[in-house]
Amino acid sequence: MTKLNEEERLAAIEAVEAGESIAQVAKWCQIHESVLMTNVKRYREYGEEGLHTHAYNWTAEQKYQVLKYKQENQLSLRETGIKFRVSISTIYQWEKRYLEKGIMGLENKKRGRKPRTPKPKLPKTRLEELEEENLNLRIENEYLKKLNALVAEREKRERGNE
Repeated sequence: MTKLNEEERLAAIEAVEAGESIAQVAKWCQIHESVLMTNVKRYREYGEEGLHTHAYNWTAEQKYQVLKYKQENQLSLRETGIKFRVSISTIYQWEKRYLEKGIMGLENKKRGRKPRTPKPKLPKTRLEELEEENLNLRIENEYLKKLNALVAEREKRERGNE
């Protein structure tokens, strides 16, 4: 399945309006028939304006009103989406969250990672500082010994090849 840009959607809708079957046009555009059908219905309802993606920050009350309208008029997700120019999956998510958590589930969710709070470091005692310094010096000493051994081995190999 591919995602169509606005011009491709308009061309597909015009083909359907000209008499082509939805199945043929959907196959030609490599999209699902239900997606094309929704676009055709939006076009018939709102014209070219209905094809624009509708980015909107809905409040919890507005989301509730959409769900209430859907329930009162016994509309499907698709019909409600066409009426309010919202995707089916968005309405489904609103409905699911409303059934689980009530009106609070419709509040806007915070997105992104939670801020990282560093753990407070306890001040070290003099003994702990000395032990940490001693450990670091031991590690450094071991590293230097291994480095010297590797350098000596390389020099030995190079002398042996000459």
